Amino acid sequence: MKETRKWSILIVASACSLASASIANARDAENFKAAAQDELLFAPAGAVELSGVLSKSLNTSYNGDIMAWDIDDLVRPFSERKENGSWQIEFWGKWFTSAALAYDYNPCDVLDARLKYAVKKLLSTQSPDGQITSYQGGKEFGTWDMWGRKYVMLGLLAEYDRTGDKNVLAAIEKHAGYIMQNYGKDKKSICDNGMWGGLAASSILEPFVKLYRATADKKYLDFCQYIVDDWGKSKNKPDLLKKALADKNVFDMFEKPSDDKSKGYMSGGYSKSYEMMSCYEGLMELYRATGNPEYKKAVENVARNIRDTEITVLGSGSIWERWVFGKFCQQKKTDHWMETCVTATWIKLCSQMLRISGDSKFADDIELAAYNALIPAQMNDGKWWAHYTPMNGIRTPAPEQCKMHMNCCVASGPRGLFLLPKIAYMTSPNSITVNFYERSFAKLPVKDGEVKLELTGGNMLDGNVAGIFLKEVPQGESEFEISLRIPRWSKNSRVFINGIEVPEKVTAGTYLKLLRKWKKNDAIAVILDQSIRLIQDPADSRMYAIAQGPIVFAMDKRFEKDFDKPATFKLDKNGNVAAKPAAIPGANLALEVETADGGKRTFIDYSSAGSTWSKDSQFRVWTQDPTK
Repeated sequence: MKETRKWSILIVASACSLASASIANARDAENFKAAAQDELLFAPAGAVELSGVLSKSLNTSYNGDIMAWDIDDLVRPFSERKENGSWQIEFWGKWFTSAALAYDYNPCDVLDARLKYAVKKLLSTQSPDGQITSYQGGKEFGTWDMWGRKYVMLGLLAEYDRTGDKNVLAAIEKHAGYIMQNYGKDKKSICDNGMWGGLAASSILEPFVKLYRATADKKYLDFCQYIVDDWGKSKNKPDLLKKALADKNVFDMFEKPSDDKSKGYMSGGYSKSYEMMSCYEGLMELYRATGNPEYKKAVENVARNIRDTEITVLGSGSIWERWVFGKFCQQKKTDHWMETCVTATWIKLCSQMLRISGDSKFADDIELAAYNALIPAQMNDGKWWAHYTPMNGIRTPAPEQCKMHMNCCVASGPRGLFLLPKIAYMTSPNSITVNFYERSFAKLPVKDGEVKLELTGGNMLDGNVAGIFLKEVPQGESEFEISLRIPRWSKNSRVFINGIEVPEKVTAGTYLKLLRKWKKNDAIAVILDQSIRLIQDPADSRMYAIAQGPIVFAMDKRFEKDFDKPATFKLDKNGNVAAKPAAIPGANLALEVETADGGKRTFIDYSSAGSTWSKDSQFRVWTQDPTK
């Protein structure tokens, strides 16, 4: 079955689409070519096998979530149709898109059967008018219904990508058709629908663009254009395109959350982080379909601004699920830092920008978020996740929602997690891109055939040298490019091929592109900077954090009795923290850090901190310098 599947799920456009005459005839072919010709593609399905830290988290989720979740319970709300205000409707689609990505990572007959069963059960609930919803009659399109219909579409589109089943595509079109009967040009405004000023509802832009790509039917593209046009129809609309093109801070784009606690969680207008980013994911899809440069520029501006103003030392952002100028308020005391839905969607948005821009900074962003905000949010058995990721304190399981054994973040976490193997290696015409220095094995296409390579070490858990060994090369020798991400955290890096240092300049925060004739058994050594960095809080000169490579560290009460006490850290002549590795059972990495008064503090990687999910393992990322 694996051989008959498509080359990749490709959640969004792939360059292969250029070969489709029907689609090319339905759009401006030259614009589309300009939009997609240089795009990085995700690794092909089943092409990457990881064996490092990411592998452990993936396998935990694969067995504890993907292969174990009760599918009938996810479908039940669609059969009952009792919902009138909550978001049970989103859970099936979130689980399914995660499971489809998991199948791409580790295809097996059991998961294939689970996916097909999940689709069959869901489609059995589709009404004659095309609706697939959990909302009761008379309440259609209320509150979160349109948002949930988006996830229905995304799940079914993932299955169509996976299998090419025309019956599934027909069901999606019926489902979309009912939506278009009620919303569209000269009909209802989608920005007047549901929660958060239309952000939730209008994020259905993403699957409608994908449906257009799957069918080449212009009515779906017209509906997408209607959504974008509706954003700017009046001053009360979100106007996501115009505000992004004006390069406004995402925190300043919209009204601020109310300080009146009586107004509750839903106050705050358009500041909702997750829903906003979901809309921009859709806008990037629309760029791929139309080549309109304004769409790309808008998403690029937003992604860069989120990085510059909202992303914390741990790689994610938001307080209480909203943008708050978070990079500059990291000492704010709250239990609602960095919602897991926001983390997963930030990774997805960065993957959009990485693919279309080829800018390695977005791979840096993904790496930082994955190791520090996403992976530790998963509980040890993979069956549940945290709703929020704290700077200090303890990890707490997400609460059940919507009278189901489910939570939005429990459903979202795996969507970000199982995207990571597809980003670890990427391809473009006759080029292989290495993004993550995790132990791994990959089979990747180049012009002359398939390259098999193995990567060892490099992620600080195995030392600072990543070895890339070419196990097989087409015809034993072939010319192609290998593009190596030189992480922005590795200020001093060196690269060797077969023991000889490369003449090309190696610059942090860029890709090193090596185009040459490669032979079987060629070896690349990437020496990365293992310095332990002191990171100052951008808004507080007294507060510091410690990082090595992409890994942020914390003090955990189990291993450091003074975990909540101030300290001045000793620095070496280069301004790096004086520390040496330590062995701590249960920690991926540990450091013995010297203090200026001759003492020592024990730090462990943030992912391992708080791993008992109890007060026994209280932790702290930021340390106050008492001399400041």
